[in-house]
Amino acid sequence: MIESLHKFNIGMEGTRHVVYSVPLSALPLGSSMEQLLEAYSPLMKALDRTAAAAYFCAQFGNVSLALQYAVSVHDVAFDVSPDNITVQLVEMEEGRYGVAFQLACWSEQRAPEGGNERRIWLAEVLSALYSGTVRPVYEAASKAAGMPLPHLWGLLPTRFNYSTEQWMLAENNDTVKETIAADYEFLIRHIEGGTFGQTRSPFDVKIRWIEDLKDPCKQMRMKNSCCMYYRTEGGRYCYSCPRIKESERAERRLEARESEKAAVPVAAAK
Repeated sequence: MIESLHKFNIGMEGTRHVVYSVPLSALPLGSSMEQLLEAYSPLMKALDRTAAAAYFCAQFGNVSLALQYAVSVHDVAFDVSPDNITVQLVEMEEGRYGVAFQLACWSEQRAPEGGNERRIWLAEVLSALYSGTVRPVYEAASKAAGMPLPHLWGLLPTRFNYSTEQWMLAENNDTVKETIAADYEFLIRHIEGGTFGQTRSPFDVKIRWIEDLKDPCKQMRMKNSCCMYYRTEGGRYCYSCPRIKESERAERRLEARESEKAAVPVAAAK
């Protein structure tokens, strides 16, 4: 089970390339979050703390995704309490850094088999995750960076929509596919906004579709919240950013498609 969480940068073993670490339980306290963002900013070439906070909270979304994956695909919840997690800034490859999460110990809880009992269990698992683990971290990041809290919560739906879709595409078992879809729908519809410190669930959003950057026959999701890439060195607004105008998006499409045509070898183009 633990091996399947490595794709979320979660594991028991430490990494040899840790450049900064802090217990997750410390981040909501004192200046710990500010210190983390100060350490992370130069690694990701942030121009200010807002970009570092957005990037960190997006990476921290791996903890939520990992638990959702474990619950839906393996029918297991594992310990994501703050005391069990150490946050690590790590060198993923030369010159590129990311965020990893080391578990102090492994403990798991099997989902009940009964439909109603499982729903009650799922509500308890998800509520504990978002109210006890994620919310204090996001609130600390919001305060340290001077960012609106809804902006940080808004980073999660885009990743969850994409990830749950990919899990279903990769799954051969129809029952598991149905569970993935049902559990995500449960998160959206049945975990109340107060759990997140909001008036409504940040996952309860309308998906907006836009034309794919390179293929006019495809559609892609617009991001629900700006990832703040434009606040990094050499960065700009992403094509799927909700902040850019449709006229600029059209210009980006034209630019990308012209570049792709120019890159096609003459022989291949004949």
